[in-house]
Amino acid sequence: MKTEKRSKVFAVVAGESSGDTLGADLIKSLKKRYPGAKFVGIGGPKMLAQGFESWYPMEELSVMGFFEVIKHLPSLLKIRRELISRLVTLNPDVFIGVDAPDFNFKVESILKSQNITAIHYVGPSVWAWREKRLAKIKLAVNGVLVLFPFEPDYYHRYDIPVKFVGHPLANQFPENPDTLNAKVKLGLSADASVTAILPGSRMSEVERMSDIYIQAATKLSMIYPKMQFAIPCVHSKAMERIQKSIAVFGKNLNIKLFLGQSREVLEACDQALVTSGTATLECALMKKPLVLAIAVHPISYWLMKRLATTKWIGLPNILANKSLVTELIQENATPDKIALAMGHLIADTQLRDSQVTEFHKQYHQLKQNASELAADAIEDWMQAKEPING
Repeated sequence: MKTEKRSKVFAVVAGESSGDTLGADLIKSLKKRYPGAKFVGIGGPKMLAQGFESWYPMEELSVMGFFEVIKHLPSLLKIRRELISRLVTLNPDVFIGVDAPDFNFKVESILKSQNITAIHYVGPSVWAWREKRLAKIKLAVNGVLVLFPFEPDYYHRYDIPVKFVGHPLANQFPENPDTLNAKVKLGLSADASVTAILPGSRMSEVERMSDIYIQAATKLSMIYPKMQFAIPCVHSKAMERIQKSIAVFGKNLNIKLFLGQSREVLEACDQALVTSGTATLECALMKKPLVLAIAVHPISYWLMKRLATTKWIGLPNILANKSLVTELIQENATPDKIALAMGHLIADTQLRDSQVTEFHKQYHQLKQNASELAADAIEDWMQAKEPING
């Protein structure tokens, strides 16, 4: 344990609940190294529980969607101006922006220009689109902490100090899921094959995909009459929309809807049909074979195609660097094609085994002691800025 001549001051800004969790774990690790340290900035309840002093409610930064951001832009800009002014006056030893790139990179850029060590925790998805953002990021930070093992190469190309620390989600999943016990807990048949359908966390995804998914499930149930379906719904509005789809397209389906409980549903299932995003990673971490199927607004798809830098959109494929999981995108995300892909996944033991074997590798790759590795890197980058004679 290191003894400091003076107490360190760490400024941290987290913009949403996932950042609050990362921030709280990081504060725990830093407190072990710097027992008298002070932690200030913007954070949520988990960070506050660690003795963090939040200058603004974190909820004021938790704004999602283009139009919502525009609506709240004046207050967001005011908070950022005040925050920067206060931090420049305080002159903390380090500033750590946890995710929230649109907010934090500006703060980091100005603080770095004031010779304050600026670190960004959770690198933006430059591996998925707009890699050239890294040229600007280089000017804004002294280091970036990333969650995936393939990310450092992107930062090395731009000579940005980077550290892979693992993905915190991996610590929340069991190494060997207890499928049978999970089925019993959710009231699902222990004998039946259970297919989970994860329709997404945004209502736009649910609106666009629920009819397609239920039609695909109906077609699949014609091949597998004893198949049971389970859908975790992100909120009651999503549940109501999915119930409408069932009423029209899935009256004879053996299907159960759950409010939340996505982890429990994933543990209970034998295979899954998933939209995209973090849900595909959660499915892989639970070692469940899956098919990815998603359609987005045509303009969004056109933009994504122009800016994309990877062959795949699913994290399990990106991590594996191969087409491990079937991806049915846009015009390919039809009920017929989804049912066919799911049927193939259910019947092909070799395909299932190859996915599960790779998912175990990904689980161990991502299950690192993230907060300790992050604290190591922060300590190194701070010391690199300190005078040699201390």
